[in-house]
Amino acid sequence: MAAPPPPVPDSLITLVPLSIDTTPLSPTPISFDGGNAPPSFSQDDLRHVNQLARILLTASNPAVVFPPPPQAVPNERSAKVAHAKEAGNVHFKKQQYQEAIKLYTISAEMAAGRPVFEANVYARDELALALCNRSAAYLGAGEFVNALVDADAVIQLKRPWIKGHFRKGKALVAMERLEEGREAFLLGLQFDPTAEDLQGAVAEVEEQLREQRRQRGEITGEKAKEQ
Repeated sequence: MAAPPPPVPDSLITLVPLSIDTTPLSPTPISFDGGNAPPSFSQDDLRHVNQLARILLTASNPAVVFPPPPQAVPNERSAKVAHAKEAGNVHFKKQQYQEAIKLYTISAEMAAGRPVFEANVYARDELALALCNRSAAYLGAGEFVNALVDADAVIQLKRPWIKGHFRKGKALVAMERLEEGREAFLLGLQFDPTAEDLQGAVAEVEEQLREQRRQRGEITGEKAKEQ
């Protein structure tokens, strides 16, 4: 067992009485220009000061980009993205697919080029819509691989959005990959079982598959007769 500590002489210990003061403290006013009242700043005052600081910093370094207030809706960029997309729609309806592809590409690039401090939901939704429309334009232009690539990108951006699955199925069917196209349509129906476009697409591709099987059966029968 450890030896007990040696006794401490009373002469080495000083007892100090302690007490708790419950009197509330009042802050000492700070004097500004000889006054005793502390300054008060409104939100407008602070906003103006912040704006001035931004102007001064930007003037000294034009490359500085300041983020907007939280939850601010970037209307200017959104309007440009929508304008390019709508212009593409005009050409698409006229079956001017190459012009539509160019405008959808501009819309997609503007959506993807948002500053990192903006909410990514804007870029995701606008980019998905532009790529979905471009997929349809590629399909109309006969560029089936590009149509499939854009459709896959749409699904990566917004998987529950059935239009991406619809576009993917259409591209696969155009490439004569009927079984894969059917699977793409069915996957979209898992997110919205009432989607009429997908239901019609499934019925159409299943009819094509049945026709393929009938043709294969007829060919097999003819070969058997020849033998």
